[in-house]
Amino acid sequence: MMPSETLFLVDTATGPAPLYRQVRDAYRQALFTRIAEGSLRPFVLPYHIWGFLIVFVYLCIPHTKNPWVYAARWPVLAIIIAFEISTIRTTSSWNSGAAYVAGLVSAFGVVYSTVWLILYRPQWDARRVERRDKRLNGGHDPAENGVLRGYDAALREYNKEANLDQENAQLRKRLSNGHVANGAAKEVSELPSTAELQENNRPAGMLLPAEDDDFEYYWQQYPDNLADRIPWVLDLTVNFRGPGWNWQIPPVPEMPLSIKAKLHEPAENVSSSQLSSVGLRQFTTRHKLYNREVPRFIIGYLFIDIFKTIMMKDPYFIFGPNSYALPSHLTNLSSLQVRLYRSALSMFAIMTAIEMALLFSPLGLCLLLGPRYLGLRGEPWYYPTNWGSFSNITNKGLNGLWGSWWHQIFRFIFAAPTNFLISNGYVKPRSWYAKLLALFFAFGISGSLHGSGSITQFPRTKPFHPPTFFALQALGIVLQTTCCNILHGRLKRVPTALRQFGNVVFTFGWLFLTADWIIDDFARGGVWLLEPIPFSPLRGMGFGMPGDGWWCWGDLGIYWHSGKHWWESGIAI
Repeated sequence: MMPSETLFLVDTATGPAPLYRQVRDAYRQALFTRIAEGSLRPFVLPYHIWGFLIVFVYLCIPHTKNPWVYAARWPVLAIIIAFEISTIRTTSSWNSGAAYVAGLVSAFGVVYSTVWLILYRPQWDARRVERRDKRLNGGHDPAENGVLRGYDAALREYNKEANLDQENAQLRKRLSNGHVANGAAKEVSELPSTAELQENNRPAGMLLPAEDDDFEYYWQQYPDNLADRIPWVLDLTVNFRGPGWNWQIPPVPEMPLSIKAKLHEPAENVSSSQLSSVGLRQFTTRHKLYNREVPRFIIGYLFIDIFKTIMMKDPYFIFGPNSYALPSHLTNLSSLQVRLYRSALSMFAIMTAIEMALLFSPLGLCLLLGPRYLGLRGEPWYYPTNWGSFSNITNKGLNGLWGSWWHQIFRFIFAAPTNFLISNGYVKPRSWYAKLLALFFAFGISGSLHGSGSITQFPRTKPFHPPTFFALQALGIVLQTTCCNILHGRLKRVPTALRQFGNVVFTFGWLFLTADWIIDDFARGGVWLLEPIPFSPLRGMGFGMPGDGWWCWGDLGIYWHSGKHWWESGIAI
């Protein structure tokens, strides 16, 4: 039984729409009735992540020398698929965000499990960069363990490229002389210590000279020791973009030169500007990461408050397409202008919400915990930015938007089927067939994820609409690429600025023409009813709807759910 429910006749309704709080309360009451009847279950943790836990446990069991254990991956995958399909069919939540995530997580669990159990062999092939204390390793020579010397040469080269050493060198000279440049005496204790200067300005992953004598870097394969194996598998399975792994996705910047030098690897792909080929920025210090990401998080928070306040005044963002009266600020606009307004507002809200969610990793894992608790996993270079340069769109059009500019969090799993076919000789690399397959799998998987999220929404939705949207993106890329190839000779004579303008027009024109397939379904499912922030300055100052105030999380609806079996019980969201 699907969770969808129809409580409001939005296609025939007239007059003012009910307030969003009334709608949310009605959905909540109806959902709890369905849960009490046993026809639905809430989104429960840890029950709804059992599929991921099964994959984690299976990968912690060595199977490189045991063909029976390795063969067991097929029944394990079958169990996971059956479980995830069941959760998609029977799960929802009055919290619209949790309801959407429930379906998306279940569908992602199927793809995720297929990737790590079938398409890749991580116990044979995956490696990650790790750092260890030589004193705990029996005092062996670093060279004997694949660890690399040459700190001074690497540091000099890095400083030469990044121009970071001049100011520090001057300050160190002042410290060593005990005075400032103009000759006025000054106590050394009043100036930053050399250690402080080195710590605050050292590139990411670069140890201080004293530390360098005690640590070594190496490529860590699947560990034999269970204590080492658990964090290795955990890092493998939660690391979507793969920084520090040998399967790192191409858009992510290469690891810092200092670490490459210690691994005796060529450094020609390392950019002194810390930018990747698509414009993702790598941070060399936690201070730089803080300076960029914390302000973005604060600004994003304020924009989320603005979007939420504005959206709840428009019935479209509560019900999706409907026949209720337009809000006063839209009554004088044409239907085309209203559509453009809603499309733009939806897309900006989606991008801001994604960015806010993705920022929790660098803020929490790098700034809050950091290298002291997480080792290399807490270094800032592990957390590059999420969005590429806008030049990807101006130079490549729709393909550049989805392949380089848009966040690439799921790129590894999207590309896994095509990479599997190429690596096993079924498809030739860079052939037109390989490119079509890459489009098919990437947008097909993405459509399935979003379609599953639509299914688990409590209000009635149209789950085939999100997959249609993503299929149309693949079609748009094929159309634009084909036309450019046919007109290549003529386009070469067109000024670059005009070609770039044409790419931008086509890209956003195509998005506008196709956006309704996904944003209408988001709105139908009540995605925008989610209360994303705890504290609202705008609504506290009276810009919201009746009943709004400063505090927004008065009732999150989180409770303990007792299932028929112990493994079905947990925290319901």
